Amino acid sequence: MDRRFLTAASLAALYLLATPAHALNTEEVEPQTLKDYAITLNASAGNFQWQQLWKTTRTAGYFSEQSSTHFTAPMKQVPDLVSTVLSSATSVKPFASTRATYRYDFAEKVGQVNKVTVTALCVDVDWRSLPNGTAVDDTEKMKTVSLLLAKPCP
Repeated sequence: MDRRFLTAASLAALYLLATPAHALNTEEVEPQTLKDYAITLNASAGNFQWQQLWKTTRTAGYFSEQSSTHFTAPMKQVPDLVSTVLSSATSVKPFASTRATYRYDFAEKVGQVNKVTVTALCVDVDWRSLPNGTAVDDTEKMKTVSLLLAKPCP
């Protein structure tokens, strides 16, 4: 057998293993199903997932009043606000094929965006590690989903 063929075949096999060929494509999933996934994620996410969310949100500057976009709600309320977004999103918008932004409009102000007070909070979730066709109540598979970012939104 030709040695180049084996090398090319090996590389192709490795490529297929490394890419999320069966990842959930958020652009092909019904909005209500994406909301149902978020409800399960909210109920079953582990400490690491939440810590990653707070780290990226802090790094983005959303906890700093010096940032043009930041939370105005007390810090101790932010985790409950984010939980509400995931469990009761008023809208969901897919992006980048495996990600989705969940939005909830609160009755009170939660933040500022470019010096404008806003009542909406958005949470970005990366569903790439969730296999396509996963049951919406599969709590075990939710342990690999990434909570990306929480931010006030217009």
